[in-house]
Parts: sequence; structure tokens; C-alpha cells
Amino acid sequence: MKYIIIGSIVFLLLYLFVAPVPMNYDIFFEPVWSRDITRADASAAGENIAESTAENIEAFILGNRFGYFTPEGDIIYSGQTENRIAASKNSWAVYPQNASGTVIYNSDGSPKMTIEPAGYVHIDYDRTYLFLPGGSGVSQYSETGDVIWTREHAAPITAFNSSPEGTIIGYADGKLSSFRADGSEIFSFYPGGSDYQVILGAAISEDGTLAACVSGIDRQRFLLIKITGRQYKIIFHAYLDGNLRRQTFVDFEQNGRFVFFEYENGIGIVDCKQNSLSKIPMSGQLIAAGEFPGDNVFVILVKEGETFKLSAVERSNHLVASARFSARNAFLIQHEKIIYLGTDDRISRINIKGSQ
Repeated sequence: MKYIIIGSIVFLLLYLFVAPVPMNYDIFFEPVWSRDITRADASAAGENIAESTAENIEAFILGNRFGYFTPEGDIIYSGQTENRIAASKNSWAVYPQNASGTVIYNSDGSPKMTIEPAGYVHIDYDRTYLFLPGGSGVSQYSETGDVIWTREHAAPITAFNSSPEGTIIGYADGKLSSFRADGSEIFSFYPGGSDYQVILGAAISEDGTLAACVSGIDRQRFLLIKITGRQYKIIFHAYLDGNLRRQTFVDFEQNGRFVFFEYENGIGIVDCKQNSLSKIPMSGQLIAAGEFPGDNVFVILVKEGETFKLSAVERSNHLVASARFSARNAFLIQHEKIIYLGTDDRISRINIKGSQ
């Protein structure tokens, strides 16, 4: 009886201290809605989009279809074309293989501007670019259709990324260049460190203070670059396993805390505050990585043939869950605890529940 009493007291004391400690939380995914994009009323597109703001709509491209939808599940426009498509929340364009005189439209369908020179249009939010014939030059255009800057190089462009604060370009000869929004150069150098120099993927953060790239074949490596004014410094680098021989996904999440990239048979996630690298073994091509401020749950979409894999990653290196599905085309958008997943002719909204 004495030992039972003493044991009970010890248990109660431990319970008092242990019970208030936050325990691990259970994350689950809650389906909210799923919509067929082929049933949208294209004739009402202008009116529908005019009633919404650019901040309250999402653009999508699924195969030869493109359009806009709202967080509530209204497909407010769905167009179909056999030509090339460029689209963002703000504007869109459809143009043939050998394009010139490309018309850029606002999201409501009203004409925005015309880009007369030949080339391929790329639209990133409110930024419009034209990749010049030959693949070694690019121009950025203003909202009125004027050229802000043009950059040309002897080697083809193999990596490109932009943010409100600037643009980063990688070339087949291993050159990496970055520019401010006005076109003034921040840096231009050859990372080197590999037997064959080539920039396979590059990205610049939303605030323009960080850049990243995957470079080289044979001793392939990842670089994280700190930008201060017009000065730059490599603050982290790592040699990678294997050698990808194609263009590689590299992108920062919105707050710039984490940067995602591909390496052969895996995905790398770098914590830009800790300058630490986590690796998640995974086959296939990384299509998209979501954003979630802090160190909560990121969702990533990987493609392997006609099979896609949707995975949730917690605290940058803990694989929480994954699911496979078959599709010809898919996209992923994540805004904190909201996920939009597009597959062929459907778009679905899924909420992340149970996370802190």
C-alpha cells in the first residue's frame, strides 16, 4: 500500500508538469469544393471578373484550357486554345508558335497592350516579358507596352525567375545574372565548381534580398546568395548527389524563409535563416511547391510520367503524407492553409486543418 501511495503521488506530480506541455498536433486535409472547368460560361467572363478584384481571383492553365476562379469555387472564365498560353491574376495572352504582334489582355478580357516584336510572352503577376527568337535574349515590358530593359547574351537562357524586386537569368555557359526592377545590374558571374558549367535553375526572393541557383554537371551544386544593395555574397552552398541534365525547379516561398529545389532523385529545402539543407528522397520532376509563412506545412507536387504525387512536408524535412493520382496535366497553388489542386478538367479546394 505504501508503494502504491508513493507511486500515485509521483505519477500525479509528473502529470502536472507533463500535461501542460503542447503535444504533437494531427494534420488533416479537408475537401471544400471541386469544380468542372469545362462548364464555365465564357460569355459572362468580362462581367464576372469585373465584379471580382485581381486579388480575389486565381489564374489557371490546364493543358489547352486557361481561365480564372475564385476562392469560393466560381469558375468565372474558362477558355480553350491550341496555341501557347501565358496567364496571371492580372493579364493573359494566347499566341501561335511563331508569334509577333501579340496582344496582352487584362484578366477581364479587355485589351491591355500589344507587343509587336516576335518572341514568346511570359507573364508573372503584373510583369510581362518577351523571350526573343534564338533563346538568348529577353525584354521586360511596362504596363503601357514600352520596353523597360533588354538583356542578350551569347549563350541560350536556361533558367529564369522574377519577383517584384528583380529578375534572375541563368545561361547555358554557366553565367548567372540578376537585375533590379529597372533593369540595372545587381551581379553577373560564373558560379563554377563543376566540370561542365550550366545554370539549370535559378530564383530570386520576393523582397530581392536572396537569390539561389542549381548549377553545373559533374559536381552539381546549390548556391544561396545574399544581396545587399549592389553587393552580393554566397552565404551557403552544397554539392548535390547525382546530376540532373534538364532545367531544374528552384523557387523561394513567399516570405523567403525557405527555398525549394530539385536534385537527382530528391527535393532539397534550404532554411535561409539557419543556412541548413534538408533532403527528401523522391523521384520525378518537381512541378510546384506551396508557401506557408513560418515552419508549418508545405505542399509539393511532383510529376513522373502521367502520375503525379502530392506530398505534405512539415518543418522543412518531415514528410507528413503523400498521395498519387493519374492525370495528363495538373497544377498546385497553396496560400497558407488553403490548397488549390487542378487536374485535367477539374479544380478542387482543400483546407489544411490541425496545424498550428
